[in-house]
Amino acid sequence: MTIDVNVEYTTEDFLDEIDEIIEDTMIQMFFLQPKNENELEKAKEDAEEYSALFYAIPLSFKDEIDANCIGYRIESASQLQDLPQLDKPLFIDESIIDDETVALLKERKEQGIILNATHAYESLENFFVALGAENIDSFDEEVLASLSMDKIVLQSGFPKHDFDDIYTSVKKFSNALFRPEESIVARATKHTLQLTGFKK
Repeated sequence: MTIDVNVEYTTEDFLDEIDEIIEDTMIQMFFLQPKNENELEKAKEDAEEYSALFYAIPLSFKDEIDANCIGYRIESASQLQDLPQLDKPLFIDESIIDDETVALLKERKEQGIILNATHAYESLENFFVALGAENIDSFDEEVLASLSMDKIVLQSGFPKHDFDDIYTSVKKFSNALFRPEESIVARATKHTLQLTGFKK
């Protein structure tokens, strides 16, 4: 079983073929990453209809969650100011991360996933980096070799990238780490399930 933590949005073809995609790729859970109200409504509708789909809600809509919401997506660290610690993991695109964001996340002891990461973010002990076709080549082999399997989850970045590209990324990580691809997938899946509350 594999979990894709970063599906930007669904397409008609994806929804029509979701059963075949699950069978062919062994990706059995897909986390949608809506960025605005319209995308959120579509993600909610899709997740209601398809049991393999879940979504991270933009933090500005945090009062509108339902049972298919697995986390909060933040657009800037300033959104976290004056909020109590959140009850779900954060999904953060690396593009908004700076030193101030890192300091705030460490201080708040939040948990979450950094999407499209190009650095390991070792100082953020409660955060995983999502590896996939969009970013795997940003890490040189030496950095990949030093990156712990306990630090990663997997992303496709669909529809920009294909779902099969997850396994191309896993192979590159496997080659750098000298670990079996199956063990990398299994560990990434375990982390994702625990982080999002599917597995204690």
